[in-house]
Amino acid sequence: MKIGRNAPCPCGSGKKYKKCCMHKVAPPSLTLYYQRLSEAHDRLVNRLLAHATRIFGKESFAVAMDEFLLWPGPEDEIPEEMLDRIGAIFWLWFLFNWEYDAKDAGVDLPGPEGRTVAELYAEARAGRLTPLEQRLIESVNRTPYSFWEALSVDRGEGMTLRDVLTGSRIDVLERSASEHVESGDILFGRAVSVDGVGMLMGLGVTLIPPAFKPRVIELRKRMRHGGSAVTGETLYDWDTEIRELYFHFDRSLHTAPELHNTDGHRLEFHRLVYDVASAEEAFGKLSDLCVTMTPEELGADAARDENGRIVRVEIPWERKGGGISLGMAVTLLGRIVIDGRRLTAEVNSAERAETLRREIDARLRSSGRFRVDEIQDLDGMLSRHPATEGESGTPKDHEALMQQPEIREHLVEMISRHWESWVNESIPALGGRTPRDAVKTADGREAVEALLQDAERSRGQNPFMLEANRKGAARVRELLGLPSR
Repeated sequence: MKIGRNAPCPCGSGKKYKKCCMHKVAPPSLTLYYQRLSEAHDRLVNRLLAHATRIFGKESFAVAMDEFLLWPGPEDEIPEEMLDRIGAIFWLWFLFNWEYDAKDAGVDLPGPEGRTVAELYAEARAGRLTPLEQRLIESVNRTPYSFWEALSVDRGEGMTLRDVLTGSRIDVLERSASEHVESGDILFGRAVSVDGVGMLMGLGVTLIPPAFKPRVIELRKRMRHGGSAVTGETLYDWDTEIRELYFHFDRSLHTAPELHNTDGHRLEFHRLVYDVASAEEAFGKLSDLCVTMTPEELGADAARDENGRIVRVEIPWERKGGGISLGMAVTLLGRIVIDGRRLTAEVNSAERAETLRREIDARLRSSGRFRVDEIQDLDGMLSRHPATEGESGTPKDHEALMQQPEIREHLVEMISRHWESWVNESIPALGGRTPRDAVKTADGREAVEALLQDAERSRGQNPFMLEANRKGAARVRELLGLPSR
């Protein structure tokens, strides 16, 4: 980065560059100046905290935190882990953004209203601030937090960021965060330029993946009401709504997701138990619950007695179509095992248990007697069916299946159909619009791009599935006229 003649000298002397280090053989490096700024920032923060305690008292910390968290009520429990995560951005907001308002606080504090801690400190230290302290306060004070998209990442060195709300860009030096950020990630915090050096002064620890970007774009559209551009002043006015959205993202990304099956039902494992008159008779009445195999094919794998009569058999309960999962021709809904005069049927939701019980009762009638519906949580289910190397469905077996050409060919076809149909599907993240409709506007194109970028990430996908999804996303770009990546 070239240093202007009249810019402050990177050595931190407070003099202009031309009057200080310009004519030296080797001026201080940008990295060295960044280090000096960081050290000055840390010293300043400690001094500001001490000043806040003197002016407002320690009670101000709780008052400011209450406002920062948007005044949660007694029923709004804030997890301790969340308080730990937001600590870094809270304290810098408290020092550079919080203004005491007696009416909002509901508490009488000794300090003045309408002034930030940084402003009060600068006033008290007038003429005694170091040059770096002065420039840091001028750059950071009252600068709002926002959502920053990582356009490019120089791992271990820095990033190029774009404010999703205002559109402004900045190159920041940031060694720690850049080790973990990927292009497309969204960061929450404050990026400022101090003497031409881009720095993150307050950064949320929660990395926001691209799939969340459409929500930020929706907020941006609300902020543009009337067609006006989003500016720093707009961010200041919308500070509460911006933080509210970040807290929503933070909770979503740190809350264990509720698991659902392909019908959208919450996972809950049910085991229906029946007494039956005979395995042979029950099989004859229930075999049509399988739609991919004939009774003869199912019976071929059955255990039989010396007279050739079925004594044990398994029936997959299936349905044509994939529920909410696109591209699936058949959905496996459950598993029925008839062993002697005992029938057990396992499904993974209360809704499927109710449906299957109606189906079994209607078919068996007087030849079967319902005994019990055993309900188990996920841990209980796993303990009853421990994964072993020889068990079907273990990772080892799954990997072996993925190596079979016919399986891979089927998956490629299924994923391709999913992406082909996706462009015309109503997508909740796009406000219920289809991608084909959404790309007709600049905001919509940006939102669709974010969803595609999210789908192309590895995130534990095996290489085969990752490549198939990347090809599918490329096909979507082709269909929608979006630039290829």
